[in-house]
Amino acid sequence: MAERLTLVDENDQPITVGDRKLAWAQGYYTRNIRVVLRDENGRLLSQQRSMKKDSFPGMWTVAASGHVDEGETWDVAARREAQEEIGISPDLKLIGEFTFKHDESDKKIRQIIHVYEGTIDSATSFAFEPDEVQDAKWFDLDELKELLKTSQDIFTPSFAEIITMFY
Repeated sequence: MAERLTLVDENDQPITVGDRKLAWAQGYYTRNIRVVLRDENGRLLSQQRSMKKDSFPGMWTVAASGHVDEGETWDVAARREAQEEIGISPDLKLIGEFTFKHDESDKKIRQIIHVYEGTIDSATSFAFEPDEVQDAKWFDLDELKELLKTSQDIFTPSFAEIITMFY
């Protein structure tokens, strides 16, 4: 089944329904979520995106991320993506939102992103969806900030924005 996303303008006003390829071609915004997970020591879980991904393959990002499907709420999308990508259903709370723009060859990526945060035990077992996630690692926040300065190209641009804005 093809994805069905509500395509919106920069003010989150619906324009039409379509998929990410239509959004990228036309420069429409999509509604997206990011899930940041911390452990009992304050470390952040980062997943390495699968090499099969259409955008930012192999790059490190938040614990889970994705589009809000047509008719779906932001909260439901956040829980669904965490379950689909890493196999867990953590308690999450909305910590903020921002608008993201990134041009990449023929893709005009435009997103309205809601950022959710949860805390889980560092011993939690994950079930990675191989088409989505290649690996995952816990990062100390200071280590992560230093890597963002020295090796920013290994992280997705929105991940770098989230760390800068919220942490």
